[in-house]
Amino acid sequence: MIILTAIIIAVASFGKYVDGKIHASATTILEDRLKPGPLLSHRFDYYGTYIDDAFSTNIISVDTLLAHKSEIMDSREQTDKEWKAYLNTYLVPEEDSVAHLADKQMIDVDNKLDAIFDLAQTDKAGAQKLLEQSKIKEDIPSITDKVNWLTDLQTRVGQEETIKMLNLIAIFDNFMIGSLALAIMLIGSIMYEAIRNRKEKQPVKTSTKMSATKKKSTAKTPTKKPVTKKK
Repeated sequence: MIILTAIIIAVASFGKYVDGKIHASATTILEDRLKPGPLLSHRFDYYGTYIDDAFSTNIISVDTLLAHKSEIMDSREQTDKEWKAYLNTYLVPEEDSVAHLADKQMIDVDNKLDAIFDLAQTDKAGAQKLLEQSKIKEDIPSITDKVNWLTDLQTRVGQEETIKMLNLIAIFDNFMIGSLALAIMLIGSIMYEAIRNRKEKQPVKTSTKMSATKKKSTAKTPTKKPVTKKK
């Protein structure tokens, strides 16, 4: 019984440990890998679609940029929140390095755009010159490449976390199978001992009954006195 109790405690303790690990892995896969995917996709669209479209012509024109200003600012408002939410998730070291490098480039491009938009309100010629000197068109591919790399990383790290979780579940399954087999062996041993002890006690009870019967029969049989013949 002591060994069975120890097995039950071991299974419960290891089960609790595995449950905690699986819960932590599932949480990080969901919060740090699955949810950031769409956020990064939206961020890519902001730079790779809305801003890049304004620079799609051979001649960089401030008028073309101004024509895309509304959709650029709307997309920025949405993706800025999502990007900050992504940066607040758990980032593996290589991811953290690339994400913060991309963040600096994004801030630089956004500041340049704001300066051009502001100047264009009063001086379009000056805004055109500032746009040509900004090198925003050259910066966009670098930003989108980093965002693409970060997006791919979510899948890779998510797969690694899932494999770890599945391996842990497999270890727990093997532990449970071993514990179950040991418990069955112990229960079988206990049952065997109980049956053997019962069989060993049965002959003792029978002999006791036989002894008691002999005593009763002896007590009931009268003792015959020797007969003396008269002369």
